[in-house]
Amino acid sequence: MKVPLGFSLSALHCGIKKKKLDLGLITTCGYADAVGFFTTNANPSYSVTFSKRNINKPIKAVLVNSGNANCFSHKAGLNDTEKIIVKLAKELKTAKANILFASTGIIGRRLPIKKITDKFGVLKDTKSTIGDFAKSICTTDTFTKISYRKSGVGKNKASIIGFAKGAGMVAPNMATMLAFILTDVKISKGIFKKLSKNAIDESFNSITIDGCMSTNDTVFVLSSGKVPITRKKDMDDFQKNLKEVCLDLAKMVVKDAEGATKFIEINIKGAKTLSEAKRAGLFIANSNLFKTAVYGENPNWGRIISALGDAGIKVSENISINVSSLKRKEVKFDLDLKRGKGSWRTYTCDLTPKYIKINAEYS
Repeated sequence: MKVPLGFSLSALHCGIKKKKLDLGLITTCGYADAVGFFTTNANPSYSVTFSKRNINKPIKAVLVNSGNANCFSHKAGLNDTEKIIVKLAKELKTAKANILFASTGIIGRRLPIKKITDKFGVLKDTKSTIGDFAKSICTTDTFTKISYRKSGVGKNKASIIGFAKGAGMVAPNMATMLAFILTDVKISKGIFKKLSKNAIDESFNSITIDGCMSTNDTVFVLSSGKVPITRKKDMDDFQKNLKEVCLDLAKMVVKDAEGATKFIEINIKGAKTLSEAKRAGLFIANSNLFKTAVYGENPNWGRIISALGDAGIKVSENISINVSSLKRKEVKFDLDLKRGKGSWRTYTCDLTPKYIKINAEYS
């Protein structure tokens, strides 16, 4: 497993968290193309607001901190964010418009500017391992989330590596947590954006843990453009591998869900439309009654019928519901709504007393 050509990773402890790594940096040799997917929460973090301005610019670096959401802390929050990025830009000899910023952690606390900026010299000159960068973005995660693929069928092999964090406050709507996907492939910006969106839709936009949308949800997909591909079969292979990396990470987020004991896959088919299939899967996946039934290994599938009705989907008595053993850690539901040809796959987890305990004590 290697970092794609043109990228470097750094990570260290700056003091936001007591002892753990809490500051990460992705830098590029030259500038990278970037595609971003952000929360649609009406109260976004200052990091999200700042990065939205820069996402269409050539990107020199991505700064990420954990332990502090950089959100709703005080009136000067956005100004604080810009101060931090201006200092990093000076250290990297670039413009603040060429830097992205992502934050995760507790809402309502002011970022410790000096603790962060005092580390920029060391952070810039540090070359960290893939594992350390993955650790630096974690909060309540119990394991790091990394996925890697080599892509291409010719001489030119492009690399794709992805990092994610997330275990709670996860609901699909343009993004679901923090994720950083790096590749050295060289393709047009338009195609890169289209392939990225398709991969996000089938992965991060198809998972839900608790139906709660964070203020900080961000996915960045960056390409250094070091490995050109032009043949259709190479492009198809890259798209397949990009989707696999994103889906790997999305599934890891669900499997690491706070307090979860079961990973649940919901396969919907026979919906009237693709949109209806997505809605059916999400309403079932977000039903607390359904999730607690799976936790209790209770085959009360009236919960499913109720969730479909809540979604405005009227089904007949001949609906087909097949489920694998509820005793296993991974449970699969196959539902045929028998209304049309629409299909979609959604991923979720059970809801347990431990989830309540974790979030009751989170501060």
